[in-house]
Amino acid sequence: MKQTRTWSFIALVFVLVVGSFGCTEANTAVSRPQTSPEVEPSQFLTEVTISETELNAYLAMDTLEIITENLTEYFKATNEARWGDLMHYFPLHKKQGDTAFVNGSMRALDHWTERGVRNRTASAEILYASPVLHDNDQNVVLLNMRLSHFVEFFAQYDGPPADGMKGMVESNYGKGNATYKETPLQPGDSVPEIRYWEINGLNRIWAVNHVDSSHWCFLPPNFNETGAAGMMGANAMVEALRHRRANDPTAKK
Repeated sequence: MKQTRTWSFIALVFVLVVGSFGCTEANTAVSRPQTSPEVEPSQFLTEVTISETELNAYLAMDTLEIITENLTEYFKATNEARWGDLMHYFPLHKKQGDTAFVNGSMRALDHWTERGVRNRTASAEILYASPVLHDNDQNVVLLNMRLSHFVEFFAQYDGPPADGMKGMVESNYGKGNATYKETPLQPGDSVPEIRYWEINGLNRIWAVNHVDSSHWCFLPPNFNETGAAGMMGANAMVEALRHRRANDPTAKK
């Protein structure tokens, strides 16, 4: 695997599971307690909400509620590093029988967690949902949400400088949405306990399900740039993006 693909994996868990992985042995440095400096574990997302005042939805509300329930479980699995559960929310109907993909994805996710990289969502509020679009063997919905999220690098992290990842983080979470921060150095430490990107702003996500299933899975906004373009047809993608530009008031922000 190319180095750039490996580090794209770091910035966003969605992106990590849509590539192919080749990992080295995990760093054996002692881990610090993995607690975000500004959001306690009890405050991490417990439920994705649907906006009561700003919602622009173009699908049946019961369908949107099911998508929201599945998205809640997706984010919770990410927050808690439950990678087996997380893979349940990746569109594996496009990877039927590919156990090597699933096993490799989980090994890679474990690897970077042990090396001190975490993605955690504090809150997500859905503001826009496209109509349900048909794409061969699956249905597609484009969502836009107000997101609060952290990409954290703990003391044992030894990869490329975290503060140099602005472009990569913003490619996943939106230009201008990410701010780099560090916790104060502790006595005797040479690096901060936690270095992190705090994301606050609008963020898109793709919801997809197999035509014979009511279970929804998720893809990052730029999944087609990560070697996973085959996960969705171009026609459905273009139609959804056009609909959002015409019907989502936040699309111009």
